[in-house]
Amino acid sequence: MANEQPGSLQTFWHQFSGPNLAYLLEQYEQYLADPNAVPEDVRSLFAQYGDPAQAVSASPIETQPVFGPQVSALSPRTLEAAAKAYQLAQAIRANGHLAADTDPLFAPEGSPELEPSTYGLVEADLASLPASVVGGPIAQTAPNALAAIEALRKAYCSDLGYEFAHLSSREERAWFEDQIENRRFHQPLTLDEAKALYELLARAQLFERFMHKRFVGQKRFSVEGVDALVPMVDALAKMAVDAGFDHVFIGMAHRGRLNVLAHVLKKPYERIFSEFHAGNGMASDEELAEYMLGWGGDVKYHMGWTRTFETANGRKARYVLSNNPSHLEFVDPVVEGMTRAAQDDRTRPGQPVQDVHKAFPILVHGDAAFTGEGVVAETLNFSKIPGYYTGGTVHIIANNHLGFTADPEQGRSTRYASDIAKGYDLPVVHVSADNPEACLRAVRLAFLYRETFQKDVVIDLVGYRRWGHNESDDPAMTQPVMYAKIASHPTVMEIYANELVSRGAFTAADLQKIDQAIDEELLQAYKKYPEIHTPAAITDFSEPTEDASPVPLEELKEINRALLETPPDFTVYPKLKRILERRRDALDGGDIDWAHAEALAFGTILRSGTPIRMSGQDSERGTFGQRHLVLHDANTNARYAPLQHLPGAKASFVVYNSPLSETAVIGFEYGYSVEAKDALVLWEAQYGDFANVGQPLFDNFIVAARSKWGETSGLVLLLPHGFEGQAHEHSSGRVERFLQLAARNNIVVANVTTSAQYFHLLRRQAARLKNPRPLVIMTPKSLLRNPLAASKPEDLTNGRFQPVLHFAKIGEGAQAVRRLILSSGKVGVDLAAEMSKRGEEACAHVATARVEQLYPFPADRVKDVIASYPNLQEVVWLQEEPENQGPWNFMRPRLQELLPASVKLRYIGRPEQGFVAEGSPDVHNRVQAEILAQALANDIH
Repeated sequence: MANEQPGSLQTFWHQFSGPNLAYLLEQYEQYLADPNAVPEDVRSLFAQYGDPAQAVSASPIETQPVFGPQVSALSPRTLEAAAKAYQLAQAIRANGHLAADTDPLFAPEGSPELEPSTYGLVEADLASLPASVVGGPIAQTAPNALAAIEALRKAYCSDLGYEFAHLSSREERAWFEDQIENRRFHQPLTLDEAKALYELLARAQLFERFMHKRFVGQKRFSVEGVDALVPMVDALAKMAVDAGFDHVFIGMAHRGRLNVLAHVLKKPYERIFSEFHAGNGMASDEELAEYMLGWGGDVKYHMGWTRTFETANGRKARYVLSNNPSHLEFVDPVVEGMTRAAQDDRTRPGQPVQDVHKAFPILVHGDAAFTGEGVVAETLNFSKIPGYYTGGTVHIIANNHLGFTADPEQGRSTRYASDIAKGYDLPVVHVSADNPEACLRAVRLAFLYRETFQKDVVIDLVGYRRWGHNESDDPAMTQPVMYAKIASHPTVMEIYANELVSRGAFTAADLQKIDQAIDEELLQAYKKYPEIHTPAAITDFSEPTEDASPVPLEELKEINRALLETPPDFTVYPKLKRILERRRDALDGGDIDWAHAEALAFGTILRSGTPIRMSGQDSERGTFGQRHLVLHDANTNARYAPLQHLPGAKASFVVYNSPLSETAVIGFEYGYSVEAKDALVLWEAQYGDFANVGQPLFDNFIVAARSKWGETSGLVLLLPHGFEGQAHEHSSGRVERFLQLAARNNIVVANVTTSAQYFHLLRRQAARLKNPRPLVIMTPKSLLRNPLAASKPEDLTNGRFQPVLHFAKIGEGAQAVRRLILSSGKVGVDLAAEMSKRGEEACAHVATARVEQLYPFPADRVKDVIASYPNLQEVVWLQEEPENQGPWNFMRPRLQELLPASVKLRYIGRPEQGFVAEGSPDVHNRVQAEILAQALANDIH
């Protein structure tokens, strides 16, 4: 083709360089896609001389260029002007947002790149060029380049600012050019639509003003200044439902939340009013009784709401505004998880079948938080990852130029609050909150993009904050100039009212009637609210009692055989095949290790009809190379998950390796578990202490959601835990933190020591999904392959999970016991190994029991263990964690309450430390040996 052109022809392109050559190269790329897309004179050059890239790749030939008669009229000067005109056009497309009117308070900054003079062009140059030199759809209708440039300015530098030039996909960039330059989303509003938009803006403002007067000084985190957010979210939700979505999930922080609740979710005004509390009264007996049971409730601007309704064609749909604490952006991954759960069909065996058109996510962010909180970046990173992908989220930044009292330059290093999104290959649309019709156009464009490309998109809604961070705050103390401007700035309701009147669409009297009707509606709701008391959503705080039925041995054998089967053409990695083959006969009296028991438990759960979703760093294989739920063909790297092909399974199974993140992944899996109440959802930390960075999810969602929002979850947290000389970051799952958070049967905390116990605990959790509590398991590391933690087949088929494992002594043996050693987790296995080494006689004075379920504390069972030793003088709590960590401070008062006055309670373990574990394995070995020796010493007096 072009490279086959004779050398004499190749020399033609060497007379062009710099911007001229760049222009020709761009035009040639368009020519290859569609010859008619480039000007006729340029097309003739390509037809005769081929690819202009030869000017770059080939060596210059010292001969005179050969000019054909058809190009004699196209002078180098004309080509240079054309190239510069094209550069100008591309600059407008890429940077027109700098000149767009998208900020209610500040004029656009503009850019020299948008001026013809920067390129040495004057109007006459542009007028002499054909429109085709600017390229793109706009060139099809303009008479010349000057008109095309003016049309581009109108498209890119008016009331919307676009950032899409950074997108890696040429198809997406071309799509934006087509949408913007052909104005495909610029449908004018009908009179009814304009009236509805005005009414929603009026409701937003009058609602805020009503509360401002009636509930003086009380926080509500007003939407005023970004009022257009309300019609934007409402329009997006309606578009989604009209397009066939059944679910719309919305996540947002507290600013504007009450308005969205009232006007998008349709939470009754009187219900919202009833949630205002001046703080100078006393709770009723009913409210106090609810609190004493365990109900906490929450402030009005944290609570969510669900609106279920029937569409015009009789289809049921729902909007869900997710609950969110004051940790602004932590709801983001939660909403993504809820959305994915609603999109997944888990009713069939195999991998869940995702339909991204079943549920639609909308996330509303603050400008300072969008840049400042890392969970936002973690959530944006989900946008293309298979296990977390939701088909595209519309993000709206409610941009009020402030982060509490910090100016933008104090809170970010970028021009726009939205700039972080560009790193994830997402487009951004900027719009002024004072231009409600432009806001709806931005929403329409965003929805079209999501539907076309199934990708996230960001709208930067630029407004202001009419009041302070809250309504009792005076923002003029820190931003006096800006707030002087805001004080005299008209509201968007006023701006739009004047615009509608000036268009002749409505009279001022028409709009006044709308306002009066809204005011009356608010007043009537206000009169009702004193009689409203919303009862606690949860009143049963008792411990769940459901459990799984036993599994016959033959069924376990069937499952085991199936887990070892692979397709005929699948080659299991030889080393792994030998490891897995050890499991083949394990159910014929052999030992079942931890990962084997887990796989069998999953198989039984799937056969009972409960779907399973599991994720975490390295969870497919397992951090310690123990799990292997996904196999990789040694020759092709093809993947095969045996549990997705399990005979008799009645539900889906999937396991994902997560991104190298904890916070957002925990939030996602929590959200998934909230929405998918039928599924066993598990998140596994690579090491238990890696969960540290997810603490806000534990504190504010996982342990508290049921008692403050009535939101239930059966999420399982698997936290590898155990002191094995691996230093500070690979030892502790921080069990003490979960025990500190445990109350009113809100969670289950376990540290189990045998594979059978783990098997039964997983099955019990699946059986309790109709009355769920989150389950936190301190999972093992070295115990994964320790023979003392392995179980026999009958341990799986007989019995159930035991909260306390008591290694009972009877008869004379019980009479000889003076010390009962209680422990939890790996140290109990270490103790058993040490006792076996010392022999029965040397340990006759001690008995042992392991508290496998730390919370809810199994008081009755521990009491029974204590009572079985009539000559008991001492109960020791043995742990490997430092004294100020681990279960000790939780266990001490509970054990003390159970002991007779004659029995002492004693702690044996590491001393208090400001760190978790020893940095040296040698120090670890010495300390571990000493605490075991102390526990077994016959020094009872």
